[in-house]
Amino acid sequence: MRHGEAEARSTSDEERHLTMRGKTQAKEQGQWLKSMNVELDKVLVSPYVRTQDTFFQINEIYQNSLIDKQEIWKGITPDGNSSNVVNYLILLFKQKYQSVLLLSHLPLVSEIVTELCGKNPASFYPSTIVQIEFDGQNAIVEQIKYPN
Repeated sequence: MRHGEAEARSTSDEERHLTMRGKTQAKEQGQWLKSMNVELDKVLVSPYVRTQDTFFQINEIYQNSLIDKQEIWKGITPDGNSSNVVNYLILLFKQKYQSVLLLSHLPLVSEIVTELCGKNPASFYPSTIVQIEFDGQNAIVEQIKYPN
């Protein structure tokens, strides 16, 4: 998932907060995940403020049950390495994690989907979710949920 809509400017890129629209987008996407009965085993979150804000909105929908499942990882900031992320996702798969939510940024989210699936059928507008089915070797896009 890409973070919700963020402020255009701040003192640094890392400190940009979600706009009111971004908070609404994140909350609605969290409600959609919950309505699809998605039980998350782990949530990987970039340390940037806008992804932390996105996590906060989703965690509220999940009645704060995701705090212990959150892992803040500097490797999923905008200039992160998609191969490193994919390798970590494979490791999580081998450790029997079934459902992982990754909250990150462009261009990385697009690069991850491309590396896993061989193509990227999504336009990653703010708060877009791409659900991928992964068997440890092969990955396919199950569905794409764009924000309202």
